Amino acid sequence: NIRRRFDQNQRDCMFTIMSLLPELSEQVLREVDVERLIAELRAINQTPPAENADSEPAASAEGERRSKVEIWEDIKVQSFARTLVAVYAEALLAMLVHVQLNMVGRSTYLDSVAGKYGGAAAGRRLAAGDEQSFLMVSWWFLNRGWRQLLALVAAATEASVGPLPLKQRLSHGELAALFGDVHVRLRERGLAQMLGELLLPLGEARTAEYLAANGLAAGQVFTPGLERLLDQLRDVVESPDFALVLASSVDRLTAQLLETLRESFPDAAAPPPSRPLPPTVEGEAAPSLDAVVREFEEYSAASESRVAVVQLLPRIAREGHQILNGVPNQYLENVSASREVQALSAAVYTAN
Repeated sequence: NIRRRFDQNQRDCMFTIMSLLPELSEQVLREVDVERLIAELRAINQTPPAENADSEPAASAEGERRSKVEIWEDIKVQSFARTLVAVYAEALLAMLVHVQLNMVGRSTYLDSVAGKYGGAAAGRRLAAGDEQSFLMVSWWFLNRGWRQLLALVAAATEASVGPLPLKQRLSHGELAALFGDVHVRLRERGLAQMLGELLLPLGEARTAEYLAANGLAAGQVFTPGLERLLDQLRDVVESPDFALVLASSVDRLTAQLLETLRESFPDAAAPPPSRPLPPTVEGEAAPSLDAVVREFEEYSAASESRVAVVQLLPRIAREGHQILNGVPNQYLENVSASREVQALSAAVYTAN
């Protein structure tokens, strides 16, 4: 029945995404190579100072310190950027695959109905070549679109995280606000309006690039059946509903990331024992409002754990690996099982 076929289709989506993630992960980790920066920093630390004239070691040390600061700044921005691009890329890949496979699943279901009962649905049969060419379109995002996404995420991260001092101590809530600020900047820069060009080879130049990179000929690939599927896919990807599901998926993955990063914050210190305010009796002045406010501030400060930005960077960078390479991949399971992605899949599967 249709429910059983739909459920099987969603399981196929998971296996397909897992098979595609290594290709994406390899490129992301190579392009945003935080480990190379760490190795560069270690090399500087292990280099003995030059033994030259009296003035030269000081100048050399000063230059070395500047170099270390620059590397640390790069590590800071790239750690955040890599993990955030992993969040967005995994969400987009999951959604793209769900839409593609549910479009194919819908066609296969209608084909089975046509075979059993006949009728108008018989004309909707999807040729095997068209199905293969349609699913292959994900190559664009895996090899081109994600780089455009990286440029957007890197610019937003630089604007939000760049000014942050390495030694500044953040609470978990402030770290969450920092991630939220990057999301806001991406929305303001029109990410939702760019989803079509990120996920699909739109326009003559990009189509030609896609065909050339895969050794394909337009006349052999772009059949009327494939063009119809691609038009439908573009309609879904550029729809407001798709953008809403992406925002929900990103929020879901970010919440999961922040929950994992909570382990980096030690348990908050116990607040100081409260001092009851002296009772006010007739003839006595009321307690000073300033004293009350000061006691409240002391209580709040003592109950919130803070960690220096530089201490958070290794865990943030490591979570970028987990998002793309985790086995089992709890991030992927989380986004694929979300009500929003399932609703999008159902809408595509049952569309006319």
